[in-house]
Amino acid sequence: MSRTVTFGNEDEGPFYFQHIHRSGPFERTQHMHEMYELYYLYEGERMYFIRDRSYLILPGDLVLIDRRELHATSDSDKLGHARVVINFADSLVENATDEAPFLLNAFQHTSPVLRLDLPTRRIVEDLLGKLMQEAREPLLGQAFAIRQYLIELLLFTARFVRMHPVTSPEHVSPLHRKISTIVRYLNAHYAETVRLEELAERFEISPAYLSRMFKEITGFSLVEYVSLVRVQEAQRLLATTKLKVIVIAEQVGFGSLVQFGRVFRQMTKMTPLRYRQSTVVR
Repeated sequence: MSRTVTFGNEDEGPFYFQHIHRSGPFERTQHMHEMYELYYLYEGERMYFIRDRSYLILPGDLVLIDRRELHATSDSDKLGHARVVINFADSLVENATDEAPFLLNAFQHTSPVLRLDLPTRRIVEDLLGKLMQEAREPLLGQAFAIRQYLIELLLFTARFVRMHPVTSPEHVSPLHRKISTIVRYLNAHYAETVRLEELAERFEISPAYLSRMFKEITGFSLVEYVSLVRVQEAQRLLATTKLKVIVIAEQVGFGSLVQFGRVFRQMTKMTPLRYRQSTVVR
């Protein structure tokens, strides 16, 4: 059973808001998208894999996920939760970031999880409540109000990471720490041929156990994860360089242009050339 307030389309910009309360288990979700994401947990617990490790998310945690950053959520041992997720595009806040370029600083912070105390939670929950009210009804100035409240929330995050020493929560277990080490290795060696047996030998773990635990903890199979990291790097090169597509395919580790095109389309819903055309070379 769940109760939901939703505004916008998750797959299309510039703004998506969803507040949901679930009383039972919820299947794992995996994402990599062009939008920024804010996630706030009101009740319950969730496991969240972000960037290169997993986190146990607790009530009052505000999670910030940068564009094109791999992330996956799943149930913890404690079922049922209430949360808000917000996705927004650059275009929604570009005028504000021209004037206040620090607004998105928290998304590049070393820890994606801001653990808030009670007074600070009230500030965030007040802003989320205003956004939720705007999402419920198409009142006069709805789009303007949503943008203003979002900018207030971003200003809060930028000030919070500037004024508070934000440290990453401890790993849930030694196994989570080990998988995180393996993920960091893959993030550095994604362009090389990755073989399960060699990886298992390097990290002194059986191939079957590594395969199973990698999927359980990260939400991605080993092959899927490496492909996603390669596509993520290809997106960066397509958007920021004029390298030929075939050169990019080779640099990120794909064996052929055909394989690169197939995997890229599967994960981004567009061809590499179409993706390049949709971005601005900086």
